[in-house]
Amino acid sequence: MENLKAIWSKFLALKLWQKGLVVLLVYVLFSAVTGFGSSSDSPESSSSSSAQVKRSYPVKYLRHAVINPASISVAFQVKNDGTRPIKPSCKIKMQDASGTYKGYDFVDFLEEIAPNQSKEAVVQLTITKEGAEFADQFIGECSATTSDTGTNAGKEVVISDIEDASWGDDQYELDENKEFPEDAGFWYGPTFKVNQPRMTQMDCSWTAFDKNGKVVGTHSFRANTLNDGSVTSYGPDEKWYVDSTERIVKSVKSYDVKCTL
Repeated sequence: MENLKAIWSKFLALKLWQKGLVVLLVYVLFSAVTGFGSSSDSPESSSSSSAQVKRSYPVKYLRHAVINPASISVAFQVKNDGTRPIKPSCKIKMQDASGTYKGYDFVDFLEEIAPNQSKEAVVQLTITKEGAEFADQFIGECSATTSDTGTNAGKEVVISDIEDASWGDDQYELDENKEFPEDAGFWYGPTFKVNQPRMTQMDCSWTAFDKNGKVVGTHSFRANTLNDGSVTSYGPDEKWYVDSTERIVKSVKSYDVKCTL
């Protein structure tokens, strides 16, 4: 009788062990199929990916030229005022004031535009009713899909190596009357460098002081950086210096310079 009880106890223990093994196996299979207990579905993981949105970027008209009565070429510029590289897509349109003569086309940038930098492009447009010579109003829209919501616009950059670059009496020889020639000119302004890569555009301003710290003059201009960080004026209508007189040029002793993105 005792042997029969022992055999029955071992039989029940074996059944319970097998039942537990089956339950464990089912749990493993269920977890593998549904991802139950996986950290990838946790709120922290799902919220870590940034949403992609369509963001607009500043567009600037540069110039246009009539090719023939029905077409014109248009040069424009796009600035990346964000904090990450982009490849924008643009819709460029030219028309006259009444909208009678108009044309548009799309431009996709294949190369990235780095933050704080601008790139130019040229597009050829077909103008309706052969009115190319009348289409003189520019409309440009550029955008890119990005998760970037930041901007560097207005950020002040680091200025270094400020030097007086005034031009005047030392560069001209006096004539027989010990006077400067009639075409002699005088201007003043500083040269300097910034901590920005090549082709970064900025708004710069400087103030000139005399030996007593009195303001001699101020000037603002649109600027661009060269390979070594040196700054020059950007565009045909911008100058980094000021035309002046011999007396004022000679009075300048120091400069204060500021540039913002």
